Order: sequence, then C-alpha cells, then structure tokens
Amino acid sequence: MGIDWAAFAVVALVAVVAACFVVTVYSTGLRLLSAADSRAGKYSVKDDGTIGPATAGFPNPAGVTTAVRGLRALAVVCFVVCGATVLYGIYLIVPQFH
Repeated sequence: MGIDWAAFAVVALVAVVAACFVVTVYSTGLRLLSAADSRAGKYSVKDDGTIGPATAGFPNPAGVTTAVRGLRALAVVCFVVCGATVLYGIYLIVPQFH
C-alpha cells in the first residue's frame, strides 16, 4: 500500500486553483458593486478628504444610469458564478449526488 503522490499533487493543485478562482471572482463582484454604488452617488467626499455616505439626495433614481445597472448586473453574475462553483465542488465531494 503506497501513496500515489502524483494524484495527491493534482488534487492539491486543483484545490488551490479553485480556491483562488472563487476568491478572485467574489472580490471582483464586490469591487463592481462598490463601483456601481459610487457611480450612483451613494458616497461623497467630505471636506477632510475622507469618503462617507452621501448626506443628501440619496437614493436618487435619476442617478441610476445604464452604466450603474451594468456594473450591478456584472456583480450579480460574479456572485452567481461563485455560488455555482461552490455547489459544483460540493457535488463532486458528496458521492450520493452522482
């Protein structure tokens, strides 16, 4: 009885790549969502240079442009891809599912 080191290395490599993929896509979704909120005017720059919540005029439905909707849609796509990747990994791990 021995250890198949090549198979072990393949599993370890796939696990690292999959984890990096999920983290990258999720963080991209967060960044897109933040960019959409910034573009919609949810945040404002204060006199001291810090960024904080908008003090007046939010929510502003007129400020929601096509670009804002597009950024939010891309963020949702990123989150769906993350969820699908996690569910596929669970599907591969649990033998009763296939």
